[in-house]
Amino acid sequence: MTTSTMSLGASARERRGLRLSNGIRRWAAPVAGLAVLLLAWEVVARTVAAGKFIVPTIPDVIATMTADGFYASGVATTLWEAGRGFFWGNLAALAVAAICLLVPPLKAVLTRLALATYCTPTIAIAPLLIVLFSPDDAKVTMAGLSVFFPTLLGALVGLEGGPKSALEFVHVSGGSRAFALLRVRVRAAVPEIAAALSLAAPAAVVGAMIGEYLGGDQGLGVVLVQAQQSLNVARAWAVAIEATAISTFAYLVIGALARRLAYTVTSTDLAVSAPAARAKGVRQVGLGAVRLIASFAAILLLWYGLVALSGVDDYIAKTPLDVWTYLTAGPDAGAHRDVIGAGLLKTLGDASVGYAAGTIAALVVAVLFLNSSLIEGMFLPVVMTIRAVPLVAMTPLIALVFGRGFMTVAVLAGAVTFVPTLVIVLAALRATPKPAIELMQVYAVGRIRSLFTVRLAYAIPALAASARIAIPGSILGAVLVEILVTGDGIGYTVATSIGSSEYALLWTALVAVSVVTALIYMVLSRIEAALVNRITQ
Repeated sequence: MTTSTMSLGASARERRGLRLSNGIRRWAAPVAGLAVLLLAWEVVARTVAAGKFIVPTIPDVIATMTADGFYASGVATTLWEAGRGFFWGNLAALAVAAICLLVPPLKAVLTRLALATYCTPTIAIAPLLIVLFSPDDAKVTMAGLSVFFPTLLGALVGLEGGPKSALEFVHVSGGSRAFALLRVRVRAAVPEIAAALSLAAPAAVVGAMIGEYLGGDQGLGVVLVQAQQSLNVARAWAVAIEATAISTFAYLVIGALARRLAYTVTSTDLAVSAPAARAKGVRQVGLGAVRLIASFAAILLLWYGLVALSGVDDYIAKTPLDVWTYLTAGPDAGAHRDVIGAGLLKTLGDASVGYAAGTIAALVVAVLFLNSSLIEGMFLPVVMTIRAVPLVAMTPLIALVFGRGFMTVAVLAGAVTFVPTLVIVLAALRATPKPAIELMQVYAVGRIRSLFTVRLAYAIPALAASARIAIPGSILGAVLVEILVTGDGIGYTVATSIGSSEYALLWTALVAVSVVTALIYMVLSRIEAALVNRITQ
């Protein structure tokens, strides 16, 4: 064997050893972080929670899960419902995204219609869907609604960001919008679409479990209800953990497939161009008003159409006119407005508590991650799995631990806010312009002062962007807590209206929470645009 051959063999062994070492380091930190959390769980279960039947030990949970056969029948039912909802919801989202690209004038109306589905908490419309559809169709519909809007947004971001040079070549060659969409935009959008699909998978599981929890005879949601009713705390924790594991697995598998399917973009230009100059004065206001009215009219027409096509008796299915009459006509209209107004105020207060708690926690954790790569490596992967936790499964458990008051609202509504805020703000803190950081270093400004005076200032638009996602989520969390735990707010109004067959009240409550959430979303979008414009000028 020659010296050169020996050296090549040694070099190959070194490369394999280096890859192995890097792989070990990449996985060591997350495994250590998970170990710390499991240790903390076991310590709490054996000390603070000992004898209180709220937090079981890890061996108890594992033994219960094993004895119950890992809930195979419930898992199969939930996955079948979630899988169909995932398919149809994402198919609808991708179709709408394609229409927005092929027929740009329809984009504003279609995205606002989609926003209406996002701003209506699934847990709130679940009782209505159970009444309108068969039990199985209701669960599939809830799973589909849970994934529709996030996938639509991800698809639009990806499809609108294709390589500019390739799109220009298609245009000058006489290619159609459809050709550019299929041959250029879809390929470039694979990472964004796959990221949206990876987040949609856990959402579909959550939607299906909500339907099972509120009305079903099979599935993980039903097993969870039965565990609560029998006060079997270990089984309740086992079901919640298994649902989380399934959602996390789906999230990771789709993310891995996305990395396989993604291709390397060799062009550095994107199709996103600078915003066109806006029309000024009366023309701008008039154009915005026309679009808003058109979107509002489209929502009303769709509402009327769905009620007419459903064939459901008008005692159950209410039209926009029925809702308006309920609030404005008759001797009881004032009392109706008082009920809806009081419920909305309570829900918005609960959502505000959750949003504030989640945002503060996210900012603190973002700063910790920014200043310690070890802490980030240990806990960021664990934090990301929070997105895959089915809230409907964790709500009863959190209520056991924290009671039925302020703390449960803060934890649950804050959990929905925490992850998107952390991800977006952390990225913004890292994207602070290098000259600004270097200027602080030249003037010997400390790290803490630099954080507050420079990094957080540049992160303000990102905080506004995260609020656009997190606040509707916190309202969802608040409604969920109200239905399942606290027994007040608009969530409780929705839940009780079904039991008392007050369908006009049910529809009005749903419309009220959806309209308020949509208004908040649009206001935050305006604030975000203004802040971004101010920073970039």
